[in-house]
Amino acid sequence: MKKFALVFILFALCAGFVFSSDFGFLLDQNAEAEDKYYSYTPAFVPWFSWHNKQGMSVYFSGILSLKYNNYDDNISDNDGLRKPIVLPELSRFSFTYRSGQRSFEAGRVEYADALGQTASGLFDGLRFQTASPIGNISIGAFYTGLLYKETAKILMTGNDALEYAKPVESFDDYRASKRSLAFGRLDIPLFEYHNFIFEALAQFDMNGNDEKLNSQYAQIALELFAKNNTKLSGGFVFETMENKDGDFTAAYGAIAVIETDVPGSLNDSFILTAKYSSGPRDETFTGFIPLSSITQGMIFSGTFTGLWQAKIGYAVRLLPSLFAETNASYFGRTYNEIGSDGSRYGGEVWASLAWQPLEDVRATLGGGVFLPETGDVYPWKINAGLSLSF
Repeated sequence: MKKFALVFILFALCAGFVFSSDFGFLLDQNAEAEDKYYSYTPAFVPWFSWHNKQGMSVYFSGILSLKYNNYDDNISDNDGLRKPIVLPELSRFSFTYRSGQRSFEAGRVEYADALGQTASGLFDGLRFQTASPIGNISIGAFYTGLLYKETAKILMTGNDALEYAKPVESFDDYRASKRSLAFGRLDIPLFEYHNFIFEALAQFDMNGNDEKLNSQYAQIALELFAKNNTKLSGGFVFETMENKDGDFTAAYGAIAVIETDVPGSLNDSFILTAKYSSGPRDETFTGFIPLSSITQGMIFSGTFTGLWQAKIGYAVRLLPSLFAETNASYFGRTYNEIGSDGSRYGGEVWASLAWQPLEDVRATLGGGVFLPETGDVYPWKINAGLSLSF
């Protein structure tokens, strides 16, 4: 028995030279207040990672959160802090293998398209990347039907919105709209510093209802880096869609970003952003419909559908542990809506601070107001967060 124990100890010591593992957990506290609403969400996030010298690695993380809601809407049943909602969620988990300039990843992995407006977040599936004589090639296939709907935010049709609004009473209420996604991407380096990207995506509706919507996206993006620490980036996306009856429609969108460092002793920069996407027009061209409903403002809840946006931002590192950011945005509609007084939604102003005195401690505070083009009600929001890593 002693010999067996000795062999086991020697094996464990030798294995330490072959692979390594680590684990821990994150305590995340978030509070948010806005017009007639307050929420507090504490979360426990355990994680585990493992890798070896042969290029294989495993990562796993989960989330267990409680959400407390308080409404001030003069409805007696909503007054006071309501019973918390328990939200268990399987977050990122993946197996990765790397060999030279090739990599393979499978599980629940992070993905974002080249322009960051069509699909972004965690997806179940696999992805492969390799180098070629003309650039890096990436391909992948994903499925969304096992994700938590509040995190995935897939709202492509009216039926998706109805299912999203249902309270979670079963697994069918918990999971997101059932859709599959395939993509192929080519990154071509230009003159050493710059980058040209072409990406194609295809989305297939697997919900089996009358509002079936398949969509395809072709997008190009360009990244240019100037010598004065200025980055110019942007691109164009063209979308085609088919419903259950085979009716064909098309849409498009574009984005442009200028980011430049400010001369001087401060570590600061300005960012200018412009976005545009088509809205409903006729039987052929319609509103751009992304897979992920990514809100375009911190208070403004509109998505990249029939929207134009102009934004200026300023970011500065005040101290090694203190980072500040502020931005101002203006939003408008790219189509005429019956019964509407105009095509402008209004402006938004937001400012935030992030303080990280230690590697395992991070605190954030942000707040802002939305100034609508019409009306005298100004929605506001304040949020605060504290993360402790163990």
